[in-house]
Amino acid sequence: MLGMLLIAGSLVVVVGQAPAEAPRDLEAAVRRLVRQLDSSELAARDEAERALIELGPGVLDYLPRITARTPAEVKERLGRVAQAVEKVAAEAVGKASRVTLEGEMSLADAIAGLTAQTGNRLTGYEDRSAKVNLKAQDATFWETLDQILDQASLTINPFGGRANMLTVQSRPEMELPRYGRANYSGPFRFEAIRVQTRRDLRNPEVQGMQVTVDISWEPRNTPILISQPLAELSARDEDGVAIEVDGQGARGGRVSPDISSLELDLPFQLPERGVSKIARLKGTLSALVPGRVESFEFDNLLQAKDVEKRRASVTVILEGVRKNGDLYEALVRVRYDEAANALESHREWIYNNDVFMLDAKGRRVEFATLNTTRQEPNEVGIGYLFALESQPADYKFVYRTPAVIINSRIDYELNDIDLP
Repeated sequence: MLGMLLIAGSLVVVVGQAPAEAPRDLEAAVRRLVRQLDSSELAARDEAERALIELGPGVLDYLPRITARTPAEVKERLGRVAQAVEKVAAEAVGKASRVTLEGEMSLADAIAGLTAQTGNRLTGYEDRSAKVNLKAQDATFWETLDQILDQASLTINPFGGRANMLTVQSRPEMELPRYGRANYSGPFRFEAIRVQTRRDLRNPEVQGMQVTVDISWEPRNTPILISQPLAELSARDEDGVAIEVDGQGARGGRVSPDISSLELDLPFQLPERGVSKIARLKGTLSALVPGRVESFEFDNLLQAKDVEKRRASVTVILEGVRKNGDLYEALVRVRYDEAANALESHREWIYNNDVFMLDAKGRRVEFATLNTTRQEPNEVGIGYLFALESQPADYKFVYRTPAVIINSRIDYELNDIDLP
């Protein structure tokens, strides 16, 4: 189905944005199917589970919370539904957002349309008065944004310091336009930005070439980790001759939430002097991508002991809340069924999860500090220390974390990279 949006007199067609069911209809359908999960007939229970999964990610907003009163089989089926739907939602993160924006409009209206259709937020453009003329028909977010930025003489500041948001700035005077210089693959943008060669004149064995590739992602969902296995990297010169990769293992690293791109240094052997360009550089990288963030709330904190709550593939356990000097410490364990290495060497992302106390008036109390109490491949234990004005019984503890972690494989290809 098509949705429509009127921006500054220009008709903008929003492709694929209309929901399968209106929210009220969806809520009613979910309630009916959840009741059917407790049917006396096995076939009816199986049909309800299947139907809930087919409704898609929207059901997650209406699935009931599992309590001690939830029948065991209903609890199990709700868990399977949530896990299946969360996986579908997370896998969709690996696909590019599509955009249709056509006609002449202001920079502000163009970016407003881009945000409305993709959920990707930008800042730094608000006081600029440029006009753009677009012909984006079911185009990707990145190719549309690159055209907008080029027409407005802007670029991206990767150090904008805003999580899940791109910061735009004026393009340096001598810098080349963005559009046509990058490869767009899924929600990622790849651009070769630097080539460095090295030749030791005393020792001909000491030589090499490094190609730096800038990787950006749609800000709606920042990856946790990006890794390029060198075994899945290749290059050829203008005559089709292979340029050998120099090294083993992988290149990449942890993604900082307040930086919007990552520079990857890819090592190659130094080609013959007559080679003028890399005609084709191909790679397949691995990106750990978080799914939908779920909220876990715990009350009765003085009595809480090993209280376990589960959503999709993640389980959060509140071990308890105890006095620690002048502070109160909430001891939490977070366990993923499939962590995809996200909790091993690059687990810093989990310390950026949203964690707080809520008082009786709904006011947030942020934690003062934290410490790690447990480290396992699929599980992390953390103690959060709070300065509370009264007893923990007067508060709720809230922990928010992605329900699943998906390991996405992204293919890309860069062409005609000039050598020094």
